[in-house]
Amino acid sequence: MNVALAAGLLMTAGVMPVGSIIPEPDDLRLQSIRKAAGEQNWPFVAERGMLGCVEMLGERVVYFIPGDEMERAYNIDINLLAMSVANLGITNVLAPYEDSAQLLYRLVPFVSMGQRLCDQEPGTFVTEPEL
Repeated sequence: MNVALAAGLLMTAGVMPVGSIIPEPDDLRLQSIRKAAGEQNWPFVAERGMLGCVEMLGERVVYFIPGDEMERAYNIDINLLAMSVANLGITNVLAPYEDSAQLLYRLVPFVSMGQRLCDQEPGTFVTEPEL
């Protein structure tokens, strides 16, 4: 049975709370990040922003939120196909790259850092690169 369908049935039956499947705003953990002087492998167009992590369907999902906008979040993942589908129609977030290997090389540290954010309590905001 499809995981999302099963989760929907469990929520409807009252067996599982909605918050354990569909994250709520308070479930997000955030960390402020910025491009270091002279950094060559910064993967984003914006020179600063926030990483966010939330647990969704039992997985840690990492987002980059460019600048101070807070109006859109860009899913970052090492699964480039899933990432491209999740971000369909969102442009001007990633810095130009030569190939998928270069993109992965740039993204992996941020995906790892973002996933470590999920070890923090929901609602945590980290202001410095502590993770």
